[in-house]
Amino acid sequence: MNQARCRTLSFLTKGHNTVRSFSVKQRNRSARMQQKQEDLISMIESHQETRDKKFPSDSDGASTILFTSESNSKKNHDEIQQRLGEERATLFKEAGVLTRSLYKSCLRCVEFIRDGNQHDFEDFEAREEQQKTGRFTRDLSASFSFEPPVERENELSSRAMYYLAYTKESFNQEVDCLFADPWREDSLKRFIYLIRQGEEKRKWILEDYRFMDPCPEMWDEERIQEWEKKAWKLIRETYALNGWLYQDDFTNDDEDYQDEGIDWNEDDDSGKL
Repeated sequence: MNQARCRTLSFLTKGHNTVRSFSVKQRNRSARMQQKQEDLISMIESHQETRDKKFPSDSDGASTILFTSESNSKKNHDEIQQRLGEERATLFKEAGVLTRSLYKSCLRCVEFIRDGNQHDFEDFEAREEQQKTGRFTRDLSASFSFEPPVERENELSSRAMYYLAYTKESFNQEVDCLFADPWREDSLKRFIYLIRQGEEKRKWILEDYRFMDPCPEMWDEERIQEWEKKAWKLIRETYALNGWLYQDDFTNDDEDYQDEGIDWNEDDDSGKL
């Protein structure tokens, strides 16, 4: 019986020691796992801080990439817009030079025709002679005419004053042609048309009154063409930057815009049937 009791005691003692040994190992293993976990977390946080310093980002990083892309795009847009603004300012100054050159030519032509020419004097003499003959005829036939007598100085002065007023009015009405910012294609077309039309009218008036051109060198066609080329380049880049469409893109082929079948001479007053 004593032996059995000893064996039982020995077994209990051995089991207690075994349980205590297992519990210590488990705690040591848990401690090591906890330490490894803390070291891993510390390493991840350290790596994250280093990356954030080099590449600032949000929690997921995606919004930062998107923000950076949008920021770069806006910066690029602003840079292009600034460059186009500078080019527009340069072209605007050049347009001013071209306009003033044409204006001075017109004023010089008005002054040039002020005193008249041989054609004017011959016309005056012919009308004066006609009036003398007509006066003699009226005395015989008791008829009369409302035509005023020829006044050379008055007619020459009135003609010069008319074209002077016409020149100033034409330039003043179109002075705001390129004031819009940014330029659009209709503004550019308007300016080019007006400046060319102004030169054509200046030449036509001189030819109509049979005057030689006093300033043919004032019109520089190559300079006009070069300016027009640069201006259209500016328009194309401006439209591309803003995503605009040209007016021709809206043109359709509806019957209302077609000229086929229309007789433009239908209202001709020539008497032909």
